[in-house]
Amino acid sequence: MSRWCNSDSDCLTMTDPNEEEGIEENPTYIYENEKLEMLIRQMRLCKTATFYVDTLSNDDMRLIADELRTNRRWNYLRVIGHNKIDLDGAKYLFDALTANPAVNKLHLGGNSLGDSGVALITHFLSSNSTVTDLDLTDNQIKEIGAKSISQMLRVNSTLVCLVLHGNPLSDVGVASIAQSLEHNHTITDLKLSRTIMTDEGAEQISSLLQSNATIKVLSLDSNSIGDVGMQALCMALQLNHILKCFNIRRNCFSDRSVDVIVAMLQNNRTFDRLDLSRNHLSEQGKETIRQAKTNNTNLIL
Repeated sequence: MSRWCNSDSDCLTMTDPNEEEGIEENPTYIYENEKLEMLIRQMRLCKTATFYVDTLSNDDMRLIADELRTNRRWNYLRVIGHNKIDLDGAKYLFDALTANPAVNKLHLGGNSLGDSGVALITHFLSSNSTVTDLDLTDNQIKEIGAKSISQMLRVNSTLVCLVLHGNPLSDVGVASIAQSLEHNHTITDLKLSRTIMTDEGAEQISSLLQSNATIKVLSLDSNSIGDVGMQALCMALQLNHILKCFNIRRNCFSDRSVDVIVAMLQNNRTFDRLDLSRNHLSEQGKETIRQAKTNNTNLIL
């Protein structure tokens, strides 16, 4: 339901456009969404606020932002789904987050924010010292947005987990982020699945793994990494004893990478989990890798 209010805040329900006598010109529009407002009330005392409601609009985001400005109980905010939030909606959100230091985890998956929306996020995070986890899955972030993220990572010393699944970053965008992380000492979880990465991007990640001493979880699944990229990654990981979990399932490498995978496993015993499944490995290649495993690594082939 929508209502109209005059300048004296006397609200009238509009039923007949001909019955407008007594209403001042230029009335103020009051937006209401009873379902969303009820959801906000239900979660008011929760630590996690989840808004998984398809087609949230900018006006809906303003309702959420109004609550967020003063609610100090929410430390995990999830606004996910196929929503219709553009720059105005994103601005409402980040203005509210600036006023509220309680939120430390932010999940904005599926909002199609694009490069322009990401610019607002990175501007906010460049000076934010509370948000540790950021999930921007499926937000149509491309090379320009990746550059904004990389610039933020050079100055942000709080963010620990960065999830960018399902964004068409390309090798150029991946390279930009990887280069910035060579100077970042706080990110421990980096997730870049479905980012249209090829061998070129994987080689940039391998360079990162040679210099970064904090990344413990790395996800590169569902990309187009072939033998050249896989060999570069494995060579870097022979010397990297920080990474614990490595997910590179559903890529394109083959038995040509078996020898370097074996060498990696023989020289690096720090893995807790290694997922090599859904690639182009033969059964013989998989068995060779299994025999090379020397510790309790959860090896998935």
